[in-house]
Amino acid sequence: MRVDLFAIQPYMSLADYASEEAFYAKLDGVLALTTSFRDRASQVPALAVLPEDLATFLVMANRTPFIETARTVDEAFSRIGKRLWPAMLATMARYRTRSLKEAFFTWAATDVWTIWHRTISQLAKKYHLTLVAGSGLVPNNLKGPQSLSYQAESARVYNYSFTVIPTGDVVYETRKVNLVPTQEDVLGLTQGPLEPGTSLYGWETIPTATTICYDGFRVPHTGREPSFTPLLPILDRKGARLIAQPSANPWNWDAPWIFQNHPESGRLRCQQWLDEGAMSALMACKNIEVIVNPQLLLRLLDVHFEGRSMILVRSPEHGVKILAQSRDFVARPESEEVLHATWDF
Repeated sequence: MRVDLFAIQPYMSLADYASEEAFYAKLDGVLALTTSFRDRASQVPALAVLPEDLATFLVMANRTPFIETARTVDEAFSRIGKRLWPAMLATMARYRTRSLKEAFFTWAATDVWTIWHRTISQLAKKYHLTLVAGSGLVPNNLKGPQSLSYQAESARVYNYSFTVIPTGDVVYETRKVNLVPTQEDVLGLTQGPLEPGTSLYGWETIPTATTICYDGFRVPHTGREPSFTPLLPILDRKGARLIAQPSANPWNWDAPWIFQNHPESGRLRCQQWLDEGAMSALMACKNIEVIVNPQLLLRLLDVHFEGRSMILVRSPEHGVKILAQSRDFVARPESEEVLHATWDF
């Protein structure tokens, strides 16, 4: 079966999170670029993957005027929390948590979920493609993944992703299993369960799954992560053939890697990504053929994400190779890009 595959590498700014209208307009403009690669008359199915943490900063929606002068994201979140202190206290009491971070993300999740869910569903229908929604930091929705309305199940916050088909229906959801050291493990996040974190769904009869960034790595970043579990070998044994890997890299892409597991010094993050990430894991697979790996480009106060998006393929004849790769990795508007590749499964 021949399919169209897209890795969406957007550049996001504070203005893109100002409101639901701004968020929709931004993603609409980027996804519109997919139409130039497609022959709709041929009815070739298309899958587009958005990056990790795409929805995380929707906590700022409709609140940007009083955080524009903040110097850090922590300060911005703190300003939001202080203005809504009674709501924070009520959330902590309702969900029986002492964690301000858990309470903050749980309180914000209603707006994040509604804006994110509605935007992704509408765009999947508009462009008639299956859309992996990237990810955002939210608790489980007590009303289920299909519901546009939201009620937090608890104050356990996950790095969460869902997938929508062209009808606008959610067909798959997953929660990140492995939390990145010094980044996600300090946010009060909860690790997603291994099951259903390694579940599959049939996209156009192709066994498919999502591994959120670090879940697609072959080895842990440090020697202090005894619970680290590589998911690609598990998914490969289950018969997966296509993997979406939404990513967001908070470190400089072309700077020395801060966790040097190997004796050689000065290895760059971009090289470590290839040595220890999904590309090296794919080499040992027997069933997985394609990994679609978009990166988030973002500069927001003191936070930045950068990286080079890729579409990786494995074939018995040619081994593992990069089928498509973004031209640039720096977080700036001109680096925004849509990668496209076709593949016959």
